[in-house]
Amino acid sequence: MLKKIVLSNVSYAIRGLLVALMLLSVAPFLYAQALAEKTVEITTADQFTLSAQLFSAAPSASGVLFLHDCQHSAQDYQPLYAALVKQGLTVLALDLRGYGDSQSELFSEQKIRRQSEDIVSYQGQLAGLMLHWQKDVLSALHYMQQALGNQQAISVVTSGCSSNQAIYLAETNAINSIVMFAPELSPADKEQFKQLNDMPIYLLSSKHQTEAMLNAKELFDWSVDKNTVLQVLKGDLSAYQLLKQQPYLNEHVATWLRNTLKDH
Repeated sequence: MLKKIVLSNVSYAIRGLLVALMLLSVAPFLYAQALAEKTVEITTADQFTLSAQLFSAAPSASGVLFLHDCQHSAQDYQPLYAALVKQGLTVLALDLRGYGDSQSELFSEQKIRRQSEDIVSYQGQLAGLMLHWQKDVLSALHYMQQALGNQQAISVVTSGCSSNQAIYLAETNAINSIVMFAPELSPADKEQFKQLNDMPIYLLSSKHQTEAMLNAKELFDWSVDKNTVLQVLKGDLSAYQLLKQQPYLNEHVATWLRNTLKDH
């Protein structure tokens, strides 16, 4: 009888362990589902409808405007949003015109890719699409300001080809800090950056993504803000892959942003 009781207890313990392991395996999914996310629409000056994901924190929270790179959409950066919300920040993740849910028959990166005969044609048409981004991103900033009550501080997080949009915004708007993942910037963009009021900037790149790494280093050397950070990792992974394969980077960025915003 005692042997049966012992075996029964062991069986319950094993089943309990299996249940616990199963819950751990689905915990990231459940956490992502638990984020206070809603899809919002933003109408631009030319009556185009942009789509964005809004993750709301406390009513008094500071805000983060996120702009993806040219190989992904806003949907692909969920772990970063989770880390930002965990730090008590409200996030507006914008699908840039032509990407994700901000596509139309007239504006579509996928359509451009399908119809382009060569890389030169693709780059030319993509550049034409990107001409709309400056006004689109400004519309997204105004939406976030209204969502926050026009009082809280706002930071901008960019990746790759969207990096210059943070510079354009900061020229005429109160931006408290900037994050650039693998910044793609022209010489003119970098000169515009050097005209901005100094602010904290977080720069991240792989060492062998040479152009992005050199851009990041130039901006880091120019900035005099004591909270500016340059993080260069070995290898040649894109910024998206760095965040995916090194999840702690999401936490680093989120903590840094919270600290740059907490005094505002």
